[in-house]
Amino acid sequence: MTNQIIEISFTVTPEAVRSFHDDGVVILHAGNGRLFTSNETGARIWRGIEQQLPLEAIAKEISNAYQIARTTAREHTLNFLAALEQQALIKREVAS
Repeated sequence: MTNQIIEISFTVTPEAVRSFHDDGVVILHAGNGRLFTSNETGARIWRGIEQQLPLEAIAKEISNAYQIARTTAREHTLNFLAALEQQALIKREVAS
């Protein structure tokens, strides 16, 4: 049995339009007209998605920026990504 690392990354859906501001990010789902807002941490995660960074790279950046444990950063990043995915603002991609 081999130990295989699975990289999870996300891409922005074509319906998502974003606008960064001093306090975070505003995201419009152009398909249904729903508006979503997030703080600076959410904006950092969104930038990571736009840069097509894998989950672990985004969590590392959050961990370093806020000086929190990597596991904590990963958990919160996953929760935020799941919420974005549920609203059809991003799509999951898995590569091994």
